[in-house]
Amino acid sequence: MLIDDNDFSASPADNHVQEADVQGADVSELPDPERSAECFVIEVSDLLKPRRSRYPVHSKRIRGQRKDKRTWRDRLHATQAKWDALVEPLTDAFISWKYSNAVPSVTTSENPRDFQDNSGFDFGIEVLDIHNLARSALIQRDENTEAAVALVQAGFLGNTPEQPSIAVSLRTLQLLYDIRLFKASFSIEAFTRVLCHIVYRRYYRTAVSNAFDVYLAIRRNLDQRVLKVLGRDTPHYRVLNSCPACCYKLEEEPHLIFSRMWVCDGNNSLRRMTSLGDRRTGDARVFQGGDYFLSAEFVNKYADEVKSKPENKPGSDDEEEDDHDDNNLEDGGDPTDGSTSNLLSTCTNNWKAASADSKKRMWNIFDETGLFASACRHGLILWLADMVRSGELAKYGLAMVGMALEVFGDDWIMGYDIGCSFSQTIKSSSLAPQFNKRNCRTCVNAFHGYSHNFLCQLFFHPINIPGMGLEDLETLERVFSSSNQLASITRYATAYRRRVLIDLFFRQWDEEKYCNMANMLYNNYIQALTTIHEEGQELAEGLATLGLTADDLEKYFDDESQHFQNLGTETEEDLHAVAYVELLQKYREISQFRTQTPVDYRALHPSDSYNQNLSITRKTETSRRYLSEKRDQVHFELVQLECSMNIAEGQRWKPTDAVYLKTLEYMSVREYRQALEHLHKLIVQRLYELHRLNLSQTGYKMRTHIANALQRRSKAVQRAVKRYNAAAQALKPPRPTLDWTKVSHFSFLDQFNILQDTRHSLFNKPWSKPIVRELMKKHRQVSRAKEEIIRCNIELRRLHTSIVDEDRHFSDVLKKLEVETTPMHGPVAEYVQHRRRINQYLMERIQQTYDLEGFSGTPRPGVRKGSSTTTSPLPSHASHPSIPNQIPPILNDPPCDDKARNYAASDDSDSDEDRDIERDDDLQQGVAAVVDFISNLSVHG
Repeated sequence: MLIDDNDFSASPADNHVQEADVQGADVSELPDPERSAECFVIEVSDLLKPRRSRYPVHSKRIRGQRKDKRTWRDRLHATQAKWDALVEPLTDAFISWKYSNAVPSVTTSENPRDFQDNSGFDFGIEVLDIHNLARSALIQRDENTEAAVALVQAGFLGNTPEQPSIAVSLRTLQLLYDIRLFKASFSIEAFTRVLCHIVYRRYYRTAVSNAFDVYLAIRRNLDQRVLKVLGRDTPHYRVLNSCPACCYKLEEEPHLIFSRMWVCDGNNSLRRMTSLGDRRTGDARVFQGGDYFLSAEFVNKYADEVKSKPENKPGSDDEEEDDHDDNNLEDGGDPTDGSTSNLLSTCTNNWKAASADSKKRMWNIFDETGLFASACRHGLILWLADMVRSGELAKYGLAMVGMALEVFGDDWIMGYDIGCSFSQTIKSSSLAPQFNKRNCRTCVNAFHGYSHNFLCQLFFHPINIPGMGLEDLETLERVFSSSNQLASITRYATAYRRRVLIDLFFRQWDEEKYCNMANMLYNNYIQALTTIHEEGQELAEGLATLGLTADDLEKYFDDESQHFQNLGTETEEDLHAVAYVELLQKYREISQFRTQTPVDYRALHPSDSYNQNLSITRKTETSRRYLSEKRDQVHFELVQLECSMNIAEGQRWKPTDAVYLKTLEYMSVREYRQALEHLHKLIVQRLYELHRLNLSQTGYKMRTHIANALQRRSKAVQRAVKRYNAAAQALKPPRPTLDWTKVSHFSFLDQFNILQDTRHSLFNKPWSKPIVRELMKKHRQVSRAKEEIIRCNIELRRLHTSIVDEDRHFSDVLKKLEVETTPMHGPVAEYVQHRRRINQYLMERIQQTYDLEGFSGTPRPGVRKGSSTTTSPLPSHASHPSIPNQIPPILNDPPCDDKARNYAASDDSDSDEDRDIERDDDLQQGVAAVVDFISNLSVHG
């Protein structure tokens, strides 16, 4: 009995296991799932047997047929090698199909059997085309043309490089590509179900997935050719030029404190499951098509840069009561291990506590446990690194810093949610000399910074760092919020396809961020002007009322910083006095052993045995010799300390001296004061942080984040209260104690009257008054807003200049290509046309910023540093680069390109431009409607 394998969802190979539904899922050691064009023979009795599984029955191998012993991994490797050899001719065929004036003649049919009896080199093939719903096509070719190349020339892409059994139209793959750009979570299976609509076969999904992989490879190869023609294929070109606001430095522009701001952080949403057991991954391909990912070899250079520091003993006052076994990351990999400062200990513990919530020893079930990313302040991605079977280790952040030191210039600042302690990690690594030489530094992000202790905020929070402007450095939180939609289609994908999808997503992300750059600068300018107008007026009125100046507020800020640095510390004079008195007491105690009869002395009786008397004598002699040497050692230390304290010979302190008695009194309350100073530091920090938490402008998420950090820190305050109460009870007479249930509800400094006993009391500080603190905050906001205006003026002019220079460069390249009559004229012209549309939109927003009432920058382009060309000043009303009237037509694209051709062929009149913008708006709405419709379709049959 003959049965066509079209009736089954997979090939009838031996030991076949059905492929997972998730696009890109990895199945190890499987036979080739591509459907065969041949028929096979099975026994009728096999059909009558009850089916115990949903997989097709095994076929009998024909006598004399050689059994294919290749594994699934071997077949994939061989297939990929054949595709790699065809990428260049396929790209040439793609250019010919898309950009040539000749429209290929393709005969299509709804019946696949119409082209079965073709002779010669032409062949018929089953096709999937969402535009004309054709089921088969006749592909014409000659004897020198590969079948895969002939398919692309006809507008299709086969599922295999040799003897394809099914092909997908390039226009269909283009639609899938466009949907993926704006709906990253849209799966191949969902698209295939829409494509099939009525009858869905699993091998259709496999064919679409394989064809889409090759289509993306062709697109990447074509993009590389375009960039090479434009001269944009040099090393690190994307990082150094993708963001003109950061990179396009001009002649005679004002100096910025920080030449560049960028951020880095890790995210564990894009995890990928590992293979089960010891099974090898079938798809062993390595993605090499982009420049976003840092190589594993480069990242691992910094694996042993930072050694693990010893753990703090549980129960210390600065430490949260968490599970220490869960909090510790891999040995040598903690990003905070380089920090030795007590100032940053609380921030480090908070970060470890937060990381423990997501870690929970789960890395063994994942290969890639997330993504470590870096981006500039405008949102454009710099570099990515896969976190492999680990949490957020120090090597990932150090690799980003190492690459930045290699590529960037001087005076940059990096934002990181643990930037305070990570700065010490950098300085304890091999990057320290170059990091210090380049005058670089780190800071914390604005959102995460409010969960750090108050002293850390004074030095590392952006609002307190001159030169930061109004930048919050939370760029990657927005990036990860958008990239999380990739998780559903990458969790079970192969390593190759996971990186392909991530690369595709971030290419589109960068393009959107570039398109939004002028809008971002416009909004920042509006925000800065509003802050200066509103906050500046309130600041001036407050200063006039109190009789203060801005310089007084700066002095208050410095005094506040110094005060919190000295909290809990003792003066050098007190420490020396205590050590001196302790040595005097020890010296006097040792000396009394030699001049007085010991208290436990007893005379020897004749009745005692000789051996017993001899033993006691020897022990006594040993003690005498030991104390004699100890006395000499203590005397030496005593003389040394007297020299350092400038105590003259013969003026050694006596027990009756006033300074001696004062030191004894200080020593008696020293433990009490230390406990009180520590409690004072924690309480003041907590109150100032609660002040931020209760602000009406603080969002719900920020309040929740700060509240969680304060809850952990409250445990340290509670232990400090217990320590203080124990020290207070030990005094004579005892000092008053504190009740934790009352302390936890205090919200003002005057409620802690007991804190007046500290040497670092706040009650006599002018900056501790609420009204002065409010003025200090407004002063910092106004100062940062003025810095933001300066930075926006510089970045707007950089962007304007880059657009003008780029348009001139495009014109020169297009003229050169027209003379050479190269096939690359069409792809380059399409890229230029797309880029010019974006630049035109950017110029409109730049012009709106120039027209603002408070604009203080230069409303014309400048000259790039190191450029030999000069840019002629353009009037502000005509500074938009014009789009040439004649652009080569782009053929064989989806119907939306008709309007694109109309846009390119229109003249420069205002009415025509308005009509073109309306057409683009209608087109975007139409595409959006299609994406929404397809996204809402059910993926279940």
